[in-house]
Amino acid sequence: MINSVNAYSAPQTGDAAAFKAASTAERTGEYPDSNLVVEFYNTNLGNYFMTADANEAAQIDGGSAGPSWTRTGNTFKSGGSTAVCRFYGTPGRGPNSHFYTVNASECAAIKQDPGWTLEGIAFYLFAPVNGQCGINQQPVYRLYNNRFAQSDSNHRYTTDPNLYAQMQTQGWSPEGIVFCAPAP
Repeated sequence: MINSVNAYSAPQTGDAAAFKAASTAERTGEYPDSNLVVEFYNTNLGNYFMTADANEAAQIDGGSAGPSWTRTGNTFKSGGSTAVCRFYGTPGRGPNSHFYTVNASECAAIKQDPGWTLEGIAFYLFAPVNGQCGINQQPVYRLYNNRFAQSDSNHRYTTDPNLYAQMQTQGWSPEGIVFCAPAP
């Protein structure tokens, strides 16, 4: 998300504590968070970023992540039974970008990739089942900008099927439904 000159360090969440919280939530039905996930866009980099941490969002609004970050107005609710892993490109090796996954095997595989560093658990959502979301859930689609060769990989996440289609006409690759958020 942020260039190395103006790097912003997100709050770290320990894997063990976060996954323990997720397990407790699955047993009790009380989920660790129900914040809004807020999307930002950097007009200089052409990259997207999202966070459910209100303090992090306020810091980005205040310029601590560097210049040119603005809110897009796109949001969705967090809250669910499954931890969403948040990765950042390893400085000097990976892209200047974040990646999020609710899929445990994808999270485990990316942890082994030296180009990515696990920052922690971003928030909690639901995992799609057979590519679909359950009742009272809305799909969150993921797109990829196809800029690996330029070391400028970026993903965008949206609940808006029209925006999902529009981004594809701009050359972004569709990756389908990757999360399920609580219905608005």
